[in-house]
Amino acid sequence: MKKSILFISIFIIFKLTQSQIYPDWTEAIAITDSLSINSNPDVMTVLDNSGDDIFVFYEKRLTAGTPSQIWFRNIYTMTDEQLVFSDDIFEYRNPGVLVLSPFSNARYFLIYESNETGNFDVFGVEFFINGSFGLPFQLTNTPADENSCYISKNDYYQSACWETDESVQFTHISVAEDSLQFGEVYTIDTINCFEPVCSEKYVFYRKIINDSSHIYFSEFNENTNLWSEPDTIYATGNNINLKMGRYWMFYFEENICWENNGQVVCWDVWSDEVTFLDFQGVTECFEPVFLTYDLIIENFPWPAVYTFSSGESETREVYATIDYYSPIQNISNNNFTDSNPVLFYGHSYSYYFDVIDIWQSHINNNSVLYMSQISISYGGDFEESEKINNGQILKTTPNPFKNELSIEYFLLNSNKASIDIYSLTGKQIDHINTDSQKGSWNSYTWKPADSDIELSEGVYFIVLKQESGTIVQKVIYSK
Repeated sequence: MKKSILFISIFIIFKLTQSQIYPDWTEAIAITDSLSINSNPDVMTVLDNSGDDIFVFYEKRLTAGTPSQIWFRNIYTMTDEQLVFSDDIFEYRNPGVLVLSPFSNARYFLIYESNETGNFDVFGVEFFINGSFGLPFQLTNTPADENSCYISKNDYYQSACWETDESVQFTHISVAEDSLQFGEVYTIDTINCFEPVCSEKYVFYRKIINDSSHIYFSEFNENTNLWSEPDTIYATGNNINLKMGRYWMFYFEENICWENNGQVVCWDVWSDEVTFLDFQGVTECFEPVFLTYDLIIENFPWPAVYTFSSGESETREVYATIDYYSPIQNISNNNFTDSNPVLFYGHSYSYYFDVIDIWQSHINNNSVLYMSQISISYGGDFEESEKINNGQILKTTPNPFKNELSIEYFLLNSNKASIDIYSLTGKQIDHINTDSQKGSWNSYTWKPADSDIELSEGVYFIVLKQESGTIVQKVIYSK
């Protein structure tokens, strides 16, 4: 299998304001009511400067046997739950969120499945951050049911995959004025296939062979514009609960994990290797999920957040760890049966970002969605990073800019500092020499027109590295 590896040496920082820091997993709080059956959450984080809203969309049944509905709640402000779709006959299920143009003029869409046309098709609707919605639109129209529709979380190449009649389908997503549209639909595999997940170039899924669940994949060939023949990733034992690793951005949405007889198994596209993870002190792990940073950084050998459930069915709890080598924490810690944890990115600030863990707690034949969150620092500890943040030692104006950008920065020690400018693809565009500068406020004017190469409009990153930490600012160049 051909592999394309891209190492990006920069961080993406969306917000420079300071917010509440969670140095440890917070106490679990309920997102939904306890008198209904809630499941399948997906999180939409607002990425512009209008506020710190984080919306969770989820499926709700008022009682067992009643049609499923879609609801949402702002879990940053913890306003009341709000209904999106419901009907006495038709079902609305499997909500997924899609964010377009994440850096400026972001647009937000909710994608879901419904049988309001007779069989289950895929639909969408635009969501506005004031809590309102546009008009629903239909994305598929086939005589068979579309199931388990998965929306790729890559911010630049939107795609979707789903299962229909035990075959796997894939398509790219594009914007069409006030709606979305699916492109050409590719059939990846046609026999005994379930629960697909995908990125721009890969589709992964479970395939049942001789009553055993195997992990399969197909890879897109850009030269032939065709998908490869389905191939096996792992075929030993019973492999279930396949999940795609969640990434912040760039091209790394191509690693997966799953459950194999009570063990967590991971596979990554870079090494093409299957790895069994052994979490110290936990004998069995179910329903694993992970998310990771977009790059390897100094303080973490393989930076990732893992979550899974463990224990007997009646006493099963949700556990999490910040990286593979850190202690495992019981974050649900209740007397209920907890299952199906999912990890999401919250907001990103100047030197840390938030991670949200949401799971189901089964109470009196109902299912309540609970959440916990933690803040993770970009290198260094919070105490040292907070000193940097309070000083606001990296400033860029104006932003967006056209002809020139003013960069002001405070050097703690000019002998151990570096300032570089990177493109969105990680290419170094410019370097600011700090050797002769004083350990105080300094400034530099960046003029893209003076570059040795012609620079296109778009996103660039100013990266200030010092002993006490790394600060990154995103800037937008507009000609």
